[in-house]
Amino acid sequence: MKKKSRLSKRQQRLATEYLPLVRLLAKFFLQSRPHWQRSLYVDDLEGEGFLALSKASRTYDPARLPYPKAYFARAILNAMLKSIKKMTRMPGLNKISLAEAADLCPSHDAVDHIRLAIDDLPTDVQAIATDRFINGSTLRTLSRDHQIPLRVASRSAAALAKQIAESLDIALRQRVPKTSGRSRGSSRRSPSDDKVSCDQQSQND
Repeated sequence: MKKKSRLSKRQQRLATEYLPLVRLLAKFFLQSRPHWQRSLYVDDLEGEGFLALSKASRTYDPARLPYPKAYFARAILNAMLKSIKKMTRMPGLNKISLAEAADLCPSHDAVDHIRLAIDDLPTDVQAIATDRFINGSTLRTLSRDHQIPLRVASRSAAALAKQIAESLDIALRQRVPKTSGRSRGSSRRSPSDDKVSCDQQSQND
């Protein structure tokens, strides 16, 4: 019996949804290399990443792994790591070992997901996002350094946090406003209440 080779509709949706992750990780692998190497290797790395994404979409089990992005990212990174090791080998006497090839490329465990998510933002807000989420700047520092009102800095930081969280599949927890145990109106007496009590006392006298 011939093995089924086509992806199901669910698998196709998964592969299509995470296609941008392949290009993002290929750029991460090549960011520290010379420009000519980036243009030479990018197509090969993306091709290996697309194949790895297709294979991973078949084996992904949502019941065991509730975070598909992490599963697909590791599969793509492993495929790109193997590919770049092959591309950096030299024939004959100049052939390098796998350990040396591994040293030439960044480790997949050192991926800065926040940095990659910030690089995907529009260029005009990347500086604010970097200061806020990489450098840990306060809202007052953002307001001062970027010459914007404090309220604008606060709104921008909140909007950027939401965009980055959505890019990384992180659910933000909304703050619950604090409420006092006793309402303000319950502890105060109105002047009309005092007047009624005085009238009642005079009638009793």
